[in-house]
Amino acid sequence: MKTTARIIQEFLDSKEPLVQENLKSDSGFHTTRKYTGLVDGLISALMAAEIPDPDGRKSLEGQMTLVALGSYGRRELCFASDVDLLILYQGGLSEGVGQFVPRILYPLWDARLEVGHSVLTVEEGVRLALEDFRSLTSLMDGRFVLGSWSLYQRFRRSLWSVLKGERERLLGHFLLAKEVRERRFGRQGYFAEPDLKEGLGGIRDLHFMAWMAKLYFRCGRLSRIRRYEPFSHFDTNRLNHSKGFLFKVRNHLHILAKRKEDRLMGMYQEELARDLGFRDGSHVSAAEKFMRRLYMHLNRVKYGAEEFHTKALDLLDPSRGKGPPPQDLHPEFSVHGGNLVLRTGSLLEKSPLVLLEGFSEANRRGLFLGSGFIWESRKRLAQLGKGLLRVPGAREAFLDLVMHPENPKILRLALEIGLIGLFIPEFKRIRNLALFSYYHQETVDIHSLKTVETIRDLSKGLFDDKWPVLREVFEETEHPEWLFLAALLHDIGKGYRGDHAGKGAELIPRILERLGLEGSALEMVPFLVEHHLLLARIAQRRDLNEEKTCEQVAQVVRDPETLRMLFILTAADTLCSGAAPNRGWRLMLLQELYFKVRHILEGDVVATPSATERVKEVTDWLNRTLRPHFLKKDILALVEQVPTRYLLETSLEDISRHFRLALAVNGGKLAWILQKLKHVPVTRIILRTTDRPGLFSKMVGVFTLNNIEVLSAKICTVKNGLALDIYEVSNPRDPLREEETWKRLREEAIAAMEDRLSLETLIAAKKRRRVPSPGPVIPGLSEKVRMDNTASDFYTILEVSARNRFGFLYSLSRTIRSLGLDIRFARVDSDKTRITGVFYVCGAGGRKVTDRESLDTVKREILKTLGSNGESW
Repeated sequence: MKTTARIIQEFLDSKEPLVQENLKSDSGFHTTRKYTGLVDGLISALMAAEIPDPDGRKSLEGQMTLVALGSYGRRELCFASDVDLLILYQGGLSEGVGQFVPRILYPLWDARLEVGHSVLTVEEGVRLALEDFRSLTSLMDGRFVLGSWSLYQRFRRSLWSVLKGERERLLGHFLLAKEVRERRFGRQGYFAEPDLKEGLGGIRDLHFMAWMAKLYFRCGRLSRIRRYEPFSHFDTNRLNHSKGFLFKVRNHLHILAKRKEDRLMGMYQEELARDLGFRDGSHVSAAEKFMRRLYMHLNRVKYGAEEFHTKALDLLDPSRGKGPPPQDLHPEFSVHGGNLVLRTGSLLEKSPLVLLEGFSEANRRGLFLGSGFIWESRKRLAQLGKGLLRVPGAREAFLDLVMHPENPKILRLALEIGLIGLFIPEFKRIRNLALFSYYHQETVDIHSLKTVETIRDLSKGLFDDKWPVLREVFEETEHPEWLFLAALLHDIGKGYRGDHAGKGAELIPRILERLGLEGSALEMVPFLVEHHLLLARIAQRRDLNEEKTCEQVAQVVRDPETLRMLFILTAADTLCSGAAPNRGWRLMLLQELYFKVRHILEGDVVATPSATERVKEVTDWLNRTLRPHFLKKDILALVEQVPTRYLLETSLEDISRHFRLALAVNGGKLAWILQKLKHVPVTRIILRTTDRPGLFSKMVGVFTLNNIEVLSAKICTVKNGLALDIYEVSNPRDPLREEETWKRLREEAIAAMEDRLSLETLIAAKKRRRVPSPGPVIPGLSEKVRMDNTASDFYTILEVSARNRFGFLYSLSRTIRSLGLDIRFARVDSDKTRITGVFYVCGAGGRKVTDRESLDTVKREILKTLGSNGESW
């Protein structure tokens, strides 16, 4: 008889061959099944060793049943998965059943398994399933391991009998759980570092389909759903292939992380790619190849889940989306269950054009396509290949689909079955292409479709609550259909090396010619693709109060119609990218730039008055506005003190606020007005204090101590020694303690200015206390410094791009100050991985930094702050 220790050692020894097998196999299916069998054998062996007497063992087995739950029940155990067990008993908890846990289950921990267990009666188990969704799905996957077979059968019958009567109520639980999961895992962080199990397109999506197939369609396995006509062509084989790949990666991730780790963090991606056999290419790294393969499977599963749920809900709730029969439907089609289907015959027997007409009809009428139509479309496309391109009317039908996208699901289906790739072969280069950037949330192909969908949404007024200008501008565009085409193609250059916008503009004319477009579209669409980053870059990196900045944009854009289209395309691209809080801020800047450039374009000449006229207008306005509160001589004296550029480039409202703070008798050492911006989590701080060396870096230090991010700063020094500044910063993290935070921050700012607060020491201490977070690894993200003396008439523009880390902006601003440079304007764009700071600086005497030696010194010292990997450009 083997001892318990020997059994455990044999189990551990048996795992290593499975690890090697997993690496060699294309699928992780077999490994998970074999590993599950290994755990089954371990439990049986422990039972025999701990209870050697056959009669005693038989007696115990008659009183209880051991049920495998969750992934163990599904035979999907990965190497560090939890082993979840249910001990069912009947007729009271006997001493033998009570001792089962310490005698059999405790040794499982010695075998380095994470074991969870519960001890329940049949009735308690059924009740638990109804009360807790996670328990429900775990029990639905229950599997007999050992003990009383009849007790297990009684439990299964009771469970499924009750669930059958509760199916309608449980549907709400399924939909809610799905929604919660999509909300949590749909964030951009889970794109760069996907969760293989819970993430969108992950293994859990397959589980959801399998659970619904069991509960609502009585299918023990998902593949059996194809017995139902609406699912007869549902491609479970491809889904199973993807599932096997995900299991393989998950298995090896558990080995690499030495624990149950389902999130593919950046620090694992490169090593995992090499272990799984991916190798560096001439232009693409092994990690990028691996992630592209992974995203292909995740996208496939995600799309399959969407298709499954759409069909399932149509069947479970036939009234859903059911409306009056559509009028003037194409004679080839009818509508059945909310789906467009062929009226008679097979698609394989009909004109090839019927395939495209089906997509076009469904798109125009907001319908989806029947399962048979989709399946036959794939087959028809495989038969026809490029021959479809030569069918009269085919190009026109395809263009109608992509230039009038009424139903986003149809466009997504066109991508999935290869229709888009057939008409636009260049699109294949961005299929499942992942960009290693925190800025993106989907692969490039899906992002392009989402940009199209966003333009469609804003045209319908779905953003009117926050950004009504988007729909207003869209409705002014003369050719919205070109805009949709540009959105579909705007990132097509990312499939090639180098500047993707420029490369895209090179590709577009050939694509448009192939699609049969003529006229002005041949100029407009390539222009939009080439310049689709222009407005975003200017808005996020330049001082929009500088007239020259907006004039330069106007010179590129040339006319109001082009500006409108470029604005809408940029806005949609922004809404589909980056973290939600940053999107609002970026849109706000974009909108400001749009109106300023439009003002120039519609005036045909710079429409602003001369500087002298403007200063006089501002002075008169201040006199009228402030006279009831302050003496005229004091107002005029302050006007004389402030720089002319301040009066020219600052809004009247902000000048008025600054003057009120500056003229107040009891304003204190530092006075400010806090202004929370609408629709974006940003607070403007209109500030008056006494100017001091390094004021900007001290303010940045205080903001950093209070976990507030600086988004922009406008610095103005008055002749009388006052500083009239405007900061735009993120709101305090705790909305319930905002007032307390601002009060503390103001006190700390005063202390820092008076050198009573050691910011460097405090920030260093806070940095040490922070939990290290490696964050996603972004290949190719280098740290750069750039200096530009052409974009501004008055300042040298210092642009720094670097990996983000706590306290970085404070360190950088101190370095800039130590170089004898004054920061007059700053704009900072950051996320969890990257920070881009643009600083308008001047040297001695308020002049630009122009001599080569000084420029080189600045770059060199800034690069030291960034670290050894920095470079200048």
